[in-house]
Amino acid sequence: MMRNFKTCLLLLGILFSLFVGCEKLTEHEKYKRPDWLPGKLFTTVSVQQNLTLFTECLRLTGLDTIIDVSGSWSVFAPTDAAMKLYLSENSYASISDIPLNELEKITKFHIIQNPWSLEQLKSLGVNGWKTPEDANSNPYAYKRETILKNPNEKYWVKRGNKKEMIVTDSIISGSYKRVFTLSRKYVPIFYDAYLTSNGITSEDYRFYFNRVYVPGNVYYAGARILQADIFAENGFVHIIDRVVSPMLNAKEILEKGMDGDTYKLFLEMVYWYYPKFAPNMTATFNQPEARLGGLADTLWDLNYAALAFNLHKERFDNINQTLLRHNGLIAPTDETFSKFIDGILTIKSGFPHWPDHKSLPTDVVDLIVAQNFKSSPIYPSTSHYQKIFKGANRYHQNETDIIRKDFGSNCTFIGLKAFIPDKVFTSVTGPVFCRPIFSIFRRAMVYSGAYDAIANHKGKLYFFPISDYALMADSSLMLKWIDEDKNTYSFMAYNRMKHQMESIGSSTVKNWILNQVGTSTSIGSAGKEVIRTLGNRYITWDHSNNTIQGTFPSTFGYKGDITVTNTPFPLDEPTDNGKSLTVKSWFNFGN
Repeated sequence: MMRNFKTCLLLLGILFSLFVGCEKLTEHEKYKRPDWLPGKLFTTVSVQQNLTLFTECLRLTGLDTIIDVSGSWSVFAPTDAAMKLYLSENSYASISDIPLNELEKITKFHIIQNPWSLEQLKSLGVNGWKTPEDANSNPYAYKRETILKNPNEKYWVKRGNKKEMIVTDSIISGSYKRVFTLSRKYVPIFYDAYLTSNGITSEDYRFYFNRVYVPGNVYYAGARILQADIFAENGFVHIIDRVVSPMLNAKEILEKGMDGDTYKLFLEMVYWYYPKFAPNMTATFNQPEARLGGLADTLWDLNYAALAFNLHKERFDNINQTLLRHNGLIAPTDETFSKFIDGILTIKSGFPHWPDHKSLPTDVVDLIVAQNFKSSPIYPSTSHYQKIFKGANRYHQNETDIIRKDFGSNCTFIGLKAFIPDKVFTSVTGPVFCRPIFSIFRRAMVYSGAYDAIANHKGKLYFFPISDYALMADSSLMLKWIDEDKNTYSFMAYNRMKHQMESIGSSTVKNWILNQVGTSTSIGSAGKEVIRTLGNRYITWDHSNNTIQGTFPSTFGYKGDITVTNTPFPLDEPTDNGKSLTVKSWFNFGN
């Protein structure tokens, strides 16, 4: 009986302790918000004394009802001083004067997905959080996804030559395609460890953001973080010293222009030659109208596979690569680009060149457009920049002609007020790259790489190309298409000694072409000029009867036995490194 009594007392004691404990937890309100935590993100922003104008931005756009209700975010809030400067620079008297659509874009670009403390912003690698053991195996992920997303966009399309081209004038278009927007815009975050590990200098940063990078700080694009890690229930607030205008992608940069300078002619060529459309049925059926059984446009994926990156896309196919990588683009203004097109490239130059800039072969377009696209950002310290603006390469530009420098959402952008064409258009190779009648010879130069040696040669040259008509007449060099859509091909020739077709390799083609190019000269007897070729052979030009040959007279066709006389005919285009004269046969050196 006594044992049962003691057991009851023990149970009563335990129950009393539990009851008292529960009372204690309720009394101290264990889960009550701490006094130092104002609330969720909008509330946290609104109680900061120097964020009243950005608070108004959130309220006017309705974003206050989003970030103060659900989700986890990081808000980069410009100070009142920064907002006032933005209003002044853009001729607005108040926040309410900013068009609502524009205000929404600006505000959304200051909010990124997920809560990121300052330390976390500096510690993410593409394979997870950085550790001291990572070395280079886990590169810094310096970009973050904002909540700003472009809508699906309509492109006017014209069909011709078995392909679809994008046009900006709906009147000449046969239809349109609505292109699916895959992701939101990304913003770069710069900090010491990222710059150091990627060899980016403070001058590189200043080049695009027009401010000094001060070590020890963290920058949200061009804005310095003044105060970090202001806690909210659902994220962080970081106070910054500038308003960051929504970064434009390459398409938007080329469309928009700035200060009267436009880049639409360059964009027009990209649209005409490079777009590839593919239907995205998953995105199509995920549209609200389609889910409800209504009518909806088919959504398309748009790619520019032949270029280093897609103009309009904010992310790479691999999301991790998006956080790590960026691209680069250089483009001339319409005014200077049209001078090249009308003065050199097309028939408007006064020579029998291409009819217009929309009738060019792929290899010519690539030399004009594609080499301006880079798969990495173009900083002053990078090899891309040094080769283009500091070197004397075949393709180069003057640094003093740079009039625009943008760090865009998917590329760095450099705009030029003057355009220096690739030397293939201005050297002795110019007539070959501008006249349609040299298409086989031109492709042979590209295929073999001979064009690089000729256009880059420092001394004066004589160049003796052969027209399509002559090459087809004697079958000494014939184009064999592998895939015309991909611009892949090889070459063949008819061996007249063996009476059979033979494949001609790139090294052989290059040797043939370089032996059609004369370099240093010496005067022979009786008005004969002996000329050394780039292929280290010798050709003799008899000026008394204007005939020219190699070691032996030229023959009709590859390894032919009928001799022909080569009479050089001048091509009158101005060149910067010699003279171009067409002949009808290859020079013969007995092999």
